Amino acid sequence: MSERRRRSAIGTVLGLSLLLGAAASRAQEPAAPQGRADEVAYVVLKAVAYRTVSADVTLAARNADGVEQELPVVSGRPFQVFLFEPGPWTVRPAPGSGFWGREVYIDPDLAPEVPGDPQPEGDGSGEPAPSVVPVFEVPVFPAVAASGRVVGSRRPASEVSILLGDVDPEGMDPRFSLKGERVRCPVAADGRWSCDLPGTLMHIVFWLPGHSPDYRWETPLFGRRQLRMGDQRLVPGASLAGFVAPGPGFRELIERCVVHVAKADPAFWTTGLEDVLATVDVARDGFFQAPGLGPGHHWIQVDCDSRVAARAGPYTLERNAETFPRKRVPLTRSHLLELSVIPADSPYDSDWVARLKQIEAEDPVEFWRQYRPGDYPQQRAVVENGRVRFHVPGNGAFSVEIADEAGGRFGGLDYLEVVNDLTATVELDLVPVVGRLMLDDVPVPGLVFFGGRQTSPELTFRSDNEGWFRGALPGREGWRVDVVAPEYEAIQFFHNVDVPADEPLILELADTVVQGRVVSLSTGQPAERAIVRFESADGQLVHQATAGEDGSYSARGVPPGWVRISARRLSLASWEVSETFETVLSPRQSLTVNFELRSVVQS
Repeated sequence: MSERRRRSAIGTVLGLSLLLGAAASRAQEPAAPQGRADEVAYVVLKAVAYRTVSADVTLAARNADGVEQELPVVSGRPFQVFLFEPGPWTVRPAPGSGFWGREVYIDPDLAPEVPGDPQPEGDGSGEPAPSVVPVFEVPVFPAVAASGRVVGSRRPASEVSILLGDVDPEGMDPRFSLKGERVRCPVAADGRWSCDLPGTLMHIVFWLPGHSPDYRWETPLFGRRQLRMGDQRLVPGASLAGFVAPGPGFRELIERCVVHVAKADPAFWTTGLEDVLATVDVARDGFFQAPGLGPGHHWIQVDCDSRVAARAGPYTLERNAETFPRKRVPLTRSHLLELSVIPADSPYDSDWVARLKQIEAEDPVEFWRQYRPGDYPQQRAVVENGRVRFHVPGNGAFSVEIADEAGGRFGGLDYLEVVNDLTATVELDLVPVVGRLMLDDVPVPGLVFFGGRQTSPELTFRSDNEGWFRGALPGREGWRVDVVAPEYEAIQFFHNVDVPADEPLILELADTVVQGRVVSLSTGQPAERAIVRFESADGQLVHQATAGEDGSYSARGVPPGWVRISARRLSLASWEVSETFETVLSPRQSLTVNFELRSVVQS
């Protein structure tokens, strides 16, 4: 005999309450109509109310023909009721009764015996054993009038499905399980809905075909009569949902986590995650949902504080359907590397950027013997208020580089062994520079490029009308400095400039002018776009000018002293060059030098 029938049989054999209930029922029920005695059936029902000892409950029985009959009972007590239509029936609380319950299937013709169950034996007096009257239990919940509004749908919905689930299926009475229960709720033209739901703690999912569901986990409805559930945002399209689980080594709640969803294989992701389609937060219980996605293969990456970034996938999304992986995405603890950067602020209008790179351990054999290393991608983070943190997903040797946003390196740490949480300090060797740009005794506004004109913007300073410029450099000695003064049409290159410690850096522009014309000897035409180079005695480029359409050029600011001047041009995939001209320039000298270009014979 099944466990449920065993409980019913014991309750009936011992059933003082059953006899009292049957007597009360006979007193209340009308007599069977004449001529239909063969169609009258009686059953014993017991409404089992959730968290309620005794309450008046009106049940409604409905047969396959759609005929309904109301059955008033008292919860907790078995009642014998008469049904005047042929069965089988489904029984649940009547609408408006104040209770909610699942449909219970009743067919007295199949009860009480089940093939294979032991039959009751007599008491030895020769009388047959008493019949065991089945008691059909109808679990009921107090009804809660829930309401809300469906938004986000691309077209008006006539009804929405509300799926119910158990919060603690192992620790609950199986009679009150809501697993797989669905409530179809009509939706008005403005998206509003109202339905009765069971008054208990449960999971709720709002579902509409072709849309991403709306989840409400662990929703408490007990102790309420009405509940306004706000808006249910059902976004058209596919969605990816699931849970993030703490991995081995910690038990904290999942907090401050985000999930990035991407279509590309994570093997091709960069640290910037350029291929991310959606980024969503992770709830405290680890749940995440990315709605409104398209079909195809998707990967996810989970980023959390104090945890390593975890990647999972691929997940295949069907069009307008939800994918909910059974397995949770596991996270594992990472080492926390916290760096303090001095000075905290960049001397320019930008931020410091820290790069963490894995390198070979100084003693790989000994490192392996003590700690198992891993293989980790380079990490990049912006320094905020002089501090930056990296979550290192295991043991390893690393270097740290501090650069500006344009890529210029300003310092770092060459070697760090990270085998647990670690703090370190990075002191940057920044040199303040104060300088002045002058032409004879006249201050010059212009641009000063430390590192040449191809340097980063953070190493480019602008002098004011008094010629002054200010900034900071990642070093004091050996700078190449290019100066451009558009108002004076002057360009000058300085080499091996050292920044003084206690006085301004004065950059004196030469007031010399070298001009002339460049022509092509083969054509006799002006050599447009020919490059005129000025080199010092040690071969360094100190100035450069470009010929215009008429072949003329003008170079102002060529440093005084010995100089070698030449011209060249690339024409039809071959070079045209001139003979070199050597001279010694005096301050404030003006010189005219013309050039003829000859084609270089390719050997």
